[in-house]
Amino acid sequence: MSCTMMSVSRRDMLKFSAVGLTGLTVPPMLWADTGADNPRKIKLPGLLQNEDCTNFFYFQDFPAGKAGEVVDRYVDVLAGAGVTVLLCNTNGRRTNYRSKVWESFWDGYDPEGPDSQQFLSAVPPEQRTKYRTLVGNMLEVHKQGVDYPARMIKRCRHHGISPWISLRMNDVHNNNNLDHPFHSALWRKQELFRQGHPGYYARALDYAHPEVREHYKALIAETLDLYDIDGLELDFMREPYLFSKGKEQEGRQILNVWMRDIRVLIDDATQRRGHAVSLGVRIPSCPDTALGLGLDVPAWAQEGLVDLVVAAPRWQTLEFAMPLEKWRKLLGDRVTLAGGLDVNYSPSPAVKSRLVTPEEATGAAVAVLSSGADVVYLFNYFQHGHPKWPIPEYQRMLQSFSSMDKLQKLPRRHAVTFRDVVVPGEKYQTPLPAKAKQVSFTLPLGPIPPSGWRLKVMIEIGPSEDMPTVSLNDIVGKLQNNEATSKGNCLLTYSFPLAALSGRNNDIVSVTTTGKEPVNVLRVEVDIRL
Repeated sequence: MSCTMMSVSRRDMLKFSAVGLTGLTVPPMLWADTGADNPRKIKLPGLLQNEDCTNFFYFQDFPAGKAGEVVDRYVDVLAGAGVTVLLCNTNGRRTNYRSKVWESFWDGYDPEGPDSQQFLSAVPPEQRTKYRTLVGNMLEVHKQGVDYPARMIKRCRHHGISPWISLRMNDVHNNNNLDHPFHSALWRKQELFRQGHPGYYARALDYAHPEVREHYKALIAETLDLYDIDGLELDFMREPYLFSKGKEQEGRQILNVWMRDIRVLIDDATQRRGHAVSLGVRIPSCPDTALGLGLDVPAWAQEGLVDLVVAAPRWQTLEFAMPLEKWRKLLGDRVTLAGGLDVNYSPSPAVKSRLVTPEEATGAAVAVLSSGADVVYLFNYFQHGHPKWPIPEYQRMLQSFSSMDKLQKLPRRHAVTFRDVVVPGEKYQTPLPAKAKQVSFTLPLGPIPPSGWRLKVMIEIGPSEDMPTVSLNDIVGKLQNNEATSKGNCLLTYSFPLAALSGRNNDIVSVTTTGKEPVNVLRVEVDIRL
C-alpha cells in the first residue's frame, strides 16, 4: 500500500470520521500540522487565568455609559498581574451575552419588577437581592450596547494578552432546584439527565443524547462566529460526569466523534480569521479518572484535536501531587500541558474546605512547574470575592505564578490532599486520614532552596497519642513544637536540614510510631521559607 492516503487533508479526515469512520486508525502525524511555520506548534507561555461567567457581574457597578470602561479596568488589573492568556467563561446553563442559540441569564427578568415576579419565584428569598444584582448587571451591560466577551477580547489585545473563551460543558449549579432561573429550558428535560447516579451530579446532562451534543455544538459554533479569539476551551470540569452509569466507555466513542466535529469548527475559524485558533480542554487531574469518565484525552492529543490540556482538581482542594509527568507522556510534546490551581484547601473530604493562603498557592504552583507542566492555570482566583487578596497582593502573587525563578523566592507550603473527582463505582482511598504504625506520603517539593532557608514538616495527629518519628527522605526530623488544635488534636512541627530535600521532585514524608497503638495522621504539610 502506498502513501496516497497522505494526500487527504486533515480537515477532510475529520469530516469523514464525523460521518461514521469511527473505526479508522489514523497515524498521529496525519492529524498534526507539522509545517515549520505552523503557529499551533508554539506552546502557550506565562500564566493562564480563567474568569467565570458570574463573578465580574456580582462585584461591579455600571454607571450609565460606563460599562465598557468597567470591563477595561478589570482586564487592566489582570494585565498588571502578568496574565498572558485570559479564558473568559461565557456560560453556565445560560449565557452572559445576547446569544441567538442559547437563553441568556436575563431572559424573562424584569429589572423594574418586584422580588415576587415569576422569574425570581424559585430563588430563595434570602438570595434574591444577590441574584438580581447578577442578572441585572448582565442586562445593564447589554443595554448599554456593550458585548461583554467582545469588550474583554478587545482589551486583552490592547495589553497583548491572548484572548480565549471558556465554555462550561455540563454545569450543575442549582441542580437541586429545577425551577431556578439559572437553568435554561433544556436543563429541565429530565429525560436528558444521566441515569443511575444519585446526588449532586444526578441532573447533569447525558451526552449520549444527540440533543445535548447539538445544544453545545451550537454554542461553540456561535462563539467561533461572533468572537475573534485565539482559542476556545471546553471546560469538562464543570462537570466531568457526562454519561449514565455503566455507559462511560460507550460514551467515550461518542465523545471522540463529537470532538472531531468540534475540531472542524475550530479549523474553519482559523481559515476565516487568518490566524490560528486553538482548542483546549480542562479535565480531571488523573489520566485514569478522565478515561474512566469517557474523556479520551490522550486520543484527542494524538489525533491533533486539542492544543491545550489543563489537568485540574474540581473545587474541594488544591492538589499538590498531580500526575503531570504521566500526563506529559500520554499527550506528547506538542500539546501545552497546564496544571490547574483551584482556590480551596482541605487535607481530606471530612475537613471543610477553606480558601488557600498565598504560601499554599505558591507551593502548588511550584509542584506544577516542577512536575512536567508548561504553565500554571488559575481557576476561581478573582480580583473580588475569593481568594480575598488585596489587589496589590493579588497582582504580586499572580506575577510570580508564571516563573519558577520568582516562585522559588517566595515562602511556600506543600500539603497532602486528595483527588475530588472519582469514577462512579471507584473505590478510591484518600491519603488522609491514615491510621497505621507507619505511613508514608509522596510530595513533589520542587527545587532545593538556597542556604539559609528553613524546612519544616507539620503533622496533625489524634489526641493523646505517642509522639511519632517523622522523616523526610529517610532523614529524621527534630520535634520543635507540640500544640493543641481547636478540635483537641496535636499539631506537631518538625525541623529538617535542607539536605533532607531530594531535589528530584519525589520526596517522601514518613510517620512512624513505636507505641502500642497506630498513629492517626490527619494532616501533613511541608513549609519552606527564608
